[in-house]
Amino acid sequence: YSLIIIDECHRVNLPSQDDGQLEMSGEEKGESSTNQYQQIIQKLMQVNPTVKLLGLTATPYRLGMGWIYQKHYRGMVRSEQKRPFEYCIYELPLRYLIKKKYLTPPTLVDATIEHYDFSALRENPSGEYSPTDVNHLLGKNHRVTKGIIEQVIELSEQRQGIMIFAATVDHAKEIYSYLPGEHSALVTGATDSTDRDNLIKAFKQKDIKYLVNVSVLTTGFDAPHVDMIAILRPTQSVSLYQQIIGRGLRLSENKKDCLVIDYTGNDFDLYQPEVGEKKPNSQSQPVQVPCPSCEFPNMFWGICDEDGYLVEHYGRRCQGLIDDPFDPGQPQHQCDYRFVFKECPHCGNENDIAARTCTTCKEVLVDPDDMLKKALQLKDSKVIRCAGVSLEELDGKDAGKLKIIYHDEEGAQLSESFDFTKPGQVKAFNEIFAKRISIRIGTKLGTAQDFQVSNLQQALKLENLLPCPDFVIARKQKYYWRIKNRLFDYEGHYRKANELR
Repeated sequence: YSLIIIDECHRVNLPSQDDGQLEMSGEEKGESSTNQYQQIIQKLMQVNPTVKLLGLTATPYRLGMGWIYQKHYRGMVRSEQKRPFEYCIYELPLRYLIKKKYLTPPTLVDATIEHYDFSALRENPSGEYSPTDVNHLLGKNHRVTKGIIEQVIELSEQRQGIMIFAATVDHAKEIYSYLPGEHSALVTGATDSTDRDNLIKAFKQKDIKYLVNVSVLTTGFDAPHVDMIAILRPTQSVSLYQQIIGRGLRLSENKKDCLVIDYTGNDFDLYQPEVGEKKPNSQSQPVQVPCPSCEFPNMFWGICDEDGYLVEHYGRRCQGLIDDPFDPGQPQHQCDYRFVFKECPHCGNENDIAARTCTTCKEVLVDPDDMLKKALQLKDSKVIRCAGVSLEELDGKDAGKLKIIYHDEEGAQLSESFDFTKPGQVKAFNEIFAKRISIRIGTKLGTAQDFQVSNLQQALKLENLLPCPDFVIARKQKYYWRIKNRLFDYEGHYRKANELR
């Protein structure tokens, strides 16, 4: 064999480093045996080590992983981590398929009368809700469930086939009890296979109008006449959510649309699902940020003002793919530009903000929390939570020097100066601040900017754009405090200035 083709390839995962088994989230367990795909792939690779793997799916992502591939053919990186597939080589957007009438258009309706509130439930480590917790919550909402089904029956009067997705088996049984028995069926994982086949056959022949199920008819189920989907189960899986709605998007005679009602507030965008980094806060929205190095238009979470101008974004590294300038024949690699970074004190390399070891020199990077903890324990150290920065041009014997003053939220200060008459001092200033100033200018203007500060007057004009470190650490030197560390882009346990915890 030279090619393996896998349909519904979002089920494929990487082998566990521990035992070779596939690691799968609870939302997607039951879709396939935990190691079936990898066992088959590895067996075929023993026959032909160069065999190619081609995956097909409408939902190229999964809970707990994000995108199931690393690189996109349009020149972007989806993940820096290893994934089951290396490249996405072709993509057909859902909007295009609907516009070209390959799929039925969905009519998405918010449930305004009756709905469940799952906001109090906590996700478990795999990113989903405990069935016990869900059952407990639903057990207190029998009135809500009855009201929902009454609305489903009312809205489905002119519909052909209705699929209802329940949260648990007990929940499904309750839903079924409110439906007209002669026109309804219930299918769960415990349903006898023969009975299941007969019920599904009756549903496809339109002898049954309402089909209630629990996690068994989400992927691959094909009943083209389905024109109403009622979602009564919560999920954190974008893939599962889209697969559920996909059951109603098949083309069928006399079918104009598919009514989709979500009674659980899953809050996914069907056309542009949030995949990858989690939404940092409720104010965040997708924003475009050009890379100052390769000019790739990154899409990150960010915050805009009332006029739509970008205030800040949460991107870490450019997602663009670039050619090797020294060997164009090599595969493209991810652009090295980082919007936030942890600088290695040994070699100056810019590492990911969460890195523990430098990717260039392999030296261990000091953890910011460890650095702060140690400094707070020393009598000759001073640590401030930096709430702002101001600049001052010195005169007299210090003419040509720029004084930077760091202010904390309680009025304390630390300061340092850079002599712009000395090239070494200008270089030191740029190493600390220039790139971060470039990022701020690029964010403000919405364009790629990269430059170096060359003189004192230029630095003074950039006061409003000078980045403010989250913490400044200094050591006592006889008559003054000498700044030893400035912690930018801090993500740790200590509270930052003006931050409530």
